[in-house]
Amino acid sequence: MDIPWEDEGSMLRSSPSGEELVMRAPLHQLVGAFLEMDPEQQRGVALRVSGPDWTCEYVDAEIRELAARPEYTGGYGRYDSARDLDEPDHREAADPVLVEEGISGSSRA
Repeated sequence: MDIPWEDEGSMLRSSPSGEELVMRAPLHQLVGAFLEMDPEQQRGVALRVSGPDWTCEYVDAEIRELAARPEYTGGYGRYDSARDLDEPDHREAADPVLVEEGISGSSRA
């Protein structure tokens, strides 16, 4: 079965009182949210994605394996140092400030 990257799923945390819903989102976003957690927060977390006649559940080691897959890293992420083409490039110089030489002080005579 193909990995259901675009299907909505749940991030669940196991606790002594049962399962607690952390968030709902498409699988690729859940994997990213898991990776952003501190290692202590990742303990007891599972991702569950279901369809009409199937269910996939991923625990911490399996979530890291998903994150390492080329279809996740290539299709859904970019290195932090990569430039987002939708964001303005702040490296470009601003409009130049024109300064005339030889003028100092007020221009009024």
